[in-house]
Amino acid sequence: MAFAEEPSAVATLIDERSWGLRQKLLLALVSLAILLDGFDNQSLGFALPVLMKDWGVAKAALGGALAAAQFGMLIGAISGGMVGDRFGRKLALVASVVLFGVGTLLIGFVHTPMQLAGLRFAAGLGLGAAFPNVAALAAEFTPTRYRSLAVILSIVCVPLGGVVGGMAAAAVLPVMGWQALFVLAGGCTLALAVVLALILPESLTFLIARGADSVQIARSLRRMGLDDGASLLPPSTGTGEERSMPLSTVLAPGWRADSLLLWTAFFFSLISVYAAFNWLPTLLAENGLDVAQAAQGLAAFNMGGVITALVCGALMGRYGSLRVMGGMALLAVGVAALLAMLAHTALPPAGLFALIALEGGCVNGVQTSLYALAANVYPAALRARGVGLATGIGRLGAMASALLGAMVIGRLGLPGFHGAIGVGMAVVVLCLSLLTRHVPRR
Repeated sequence: MAFAEEPSAVATLIDERSWGLRQKLLLALVSLAILLDGFDNQSLGFALPVLMKDWGVAKAALGGALAAAQFGMLIGAISGGMVGDRFGRKLALVASVVLFGVGTLLIGFVHTPMQLAGLRFAAGLGLGAAFPNVAALAAEFTPTRYRSLAVILSIVCVPLGGVVGGMAAAAVLPVMGWQALFVLAGGCTLALAVVLALILPESLTFLIARGADSVQIARSLRRMGLDDGASLLPPSTGTGEERSMPLSTVLAPGWRADSLLLWTAFFFSLISVYAAFNWLPTLLAENGLDVAQAAQGLAAFNMGGVITALVCGALMGRYGSLRVMGGMALLAVGVAALLAMLAHTALPPAGLFALIALEGGCVNGVQTSLYALAANVYPAALRARGVGLATGIGRLGAMASALLGAMVIGRLGLPGFHGAIGVGMAVVVLCLSLLTRHVPRR
């Protein structure tokens, strides 16, 4: 069962109320899942320099493990959206968090690249499945006027997870080794899965369309802080067999162009993001920085993304997504070109990290905002699957960054790394300029 068009009574009930404290706390809770998603996903990038030295292997030997995670995320993003639309956002999210938590924790006990690749694939399934369901929940817990900001606030926790991971890696790796970093990340993730299972309500939109009973609806309303809302909703007549929009709708004549442009933007933005996640610490270490400084470089890349994504979310509601995201993508092209030219210049660490933070801010800001744009492009009946499919297509870019990075970036070093980011973001600028279903100006 995938549900039909978003019930107008539900949308009206949420839109006519203020954005309450409980709704914001629920947003914080699902955002924490994405923060740990970012931490767990980037943990291998942080550990890579130490792990390569410990195992005595070259970068190319671990390219398969990096690609396995992205392949798992591709499958997880598409299937996670389908599970969310069929069985509920909450169930899909909790299951995904458990999966990537267990997969990450067990990496702390592997001894070969093959074992590492297998567990990264398993963790990737959960990592990918979390995104479409968090985006859908954030959109459906929130009044329409704040929807783009809410989705961005949740997805921005990917780079924030990288910031937390960078600080944890700088503290843990020199003292306890790379194994402890994975055990820490996985253990925290499994603890969060328990909290989500106990506290998180199901999407009210999903429950109404599914024909849930009044007790389930009242429980969801109470956890959202809308205790008196049940009396304002019409009696549920859903049977679980409502007419829904098939997934093929994304390629119907009225949607095809925007879907293809959205997929391409996801693909090239994720190439840029995951090139940094997978290879930036290693490249910085090869250019003279120690392990802790290399981890701090990726943390700077991520911290810039946190700040600019929040700014982007605030500005999108007023100026629309085309101007804000397009301008940020253009700036990313310019900063990446500058860093490519300065790659072999002896910059002080503070100056280098500032430029990397600006580059990461623009790249992550655009990539994070694409989730809000996708939630706006697709209606409720298609939202989790539409966002999941766009994310899954984007994972092909992340896979490309892992496989090609070992060859291209391994040969060209930092200039090739920054140059690749510049080219990728130039393609994103073109896609954004052609897409028609942008978040409108207020």
